Amino acid sequence: MSLLVLDLASLDTPSRRRGTGRYVRELAIGLSRLNAGALGGLKLIGLTHLSANGAFKTTEDLASFDGSPEVPLPTAQHHYRWAYARRLALFRAMRRLGADAIHLGDPHATPWLMGLTHCKRIATCHDAIPMHFPKRYMGWRDGGPWIGAAIERHRYRTADLVVAISDATLNDVLTFHGVPKERAVRVYNGVDVDRWAREPQIDHETTLTHFGLRDRAYALFVGGFHWHKNVDGMVAGVARARQRGADLSLVWAGQLSESHQQLIRAAAEREGIADGLRLIGYASDEQVAVLYRHAVAHTLLSRFEGFGLTVIEAMASGCPVVTTRAGSLGEIAGDAAITVDPEDHDAIGRALITLATNDEIRNDYIRRGRARAPEFSVDVQARNMVAVYRNFLGC
Repeated sequence: MSLLVLDLASLDTPSRRRGTGRYVRELAIGLSRLNAGALGGLKLIGLTHLSANGAFKTTEDLASFDGSPEVPLPTAQHHYRWAYARRLALFRAMRRLGADAIHLGDPHATPWLMGLTHCKRIATCHDAIPMHFPKRYMGWRDGGPWIGAAIERHRYRTADLVVAISDATLNDVLTFHGVPKERAVRVYNGVDVDRWAREPQIDHETTLTHFGLRDRAYALFVGGFHWHKNVDGMVAGVARARQRGADLSLVWAGQLSESHQQLIRAAAEREGIADGLRLIGYASDEQVAVLYRHAVAHTLLSRFEGFGLTVIEAMASGCPVVTTRAGSLGEIAGDAAITVDPEDHDAIGRALITLATNDEIRNDYIRRGRARAPEFSVDVQARNMVAVYRNFLGC
């Protein structure tokens, strides 16, 4: 019997509410649903806590852990403690467990001294955005473009196996990071499609009223602020649609710092749609599910993405998607979304107008999205990941 540990400890850091946190959580949910026959000679446990002195906690109920109750809103300090413990003490915990492999769904904080154990390290690469845009994402805190790139390459080259979440990311792992082909594999991200497809348990009208969106047509973005998310494209696209007669707002659901709010509002001011911007802050999954169902479209207009989880969430929820062909997005969306050039603001505006005014086309994209979303379910991801684990460990 081979023992594989899934690192869940990052769920006690700010990553919990980001893409990496969702990845870890959804993978754990999918793996928990597999029966013993699918696992074969593989035993899975979750690492839930790790201290710098090597003390740790584990669980065999992978789906039960979603961060500690005493850490409802993790801070940057929690992240630093997690990173410090992983670097210095992970090898000690794995040696005590006798683990054959550990899967790091959050690849940061590369552990040291793993060579002192027989435990192999599997690392997920979510994207190579810093490598594509080093001047944007590799500041002096990251070592700058040269040292930062070296750190990124080291992170993946030293792993025994790299899991890429899309073909686009796999190509970057091979080219940017120089990982040998035999040590890299693609397993698509998983989304709990059934949960997003189910009718939300909260009242729609109450939710829309709470966010000031009742009787308001809107394009919806879900996520945080990053340059590659293309605020300019989102704002300008809505502006172009409004210029063509659409009474359309841009709704941004996600936690934002005051400085990021100011940047987004400034972009809206420049495009003349300040009255059409709604920054609603954090929304629960149930609230987001309602927002998806009433949006003209979900807009993910990134200049680059490693996957694009919200594309699948929106599709499963019955929300048409306008996205780009950048990075993996065209690969993930297929023919189930309108795809545009992220810098073509007129094309973004035309796509929004089409979905706002043409029910036949809108309903066709809703149908296509609902059909495509199950291809990226947590169950599909879990089956594919276990096949990778078993092949890697020979069990």
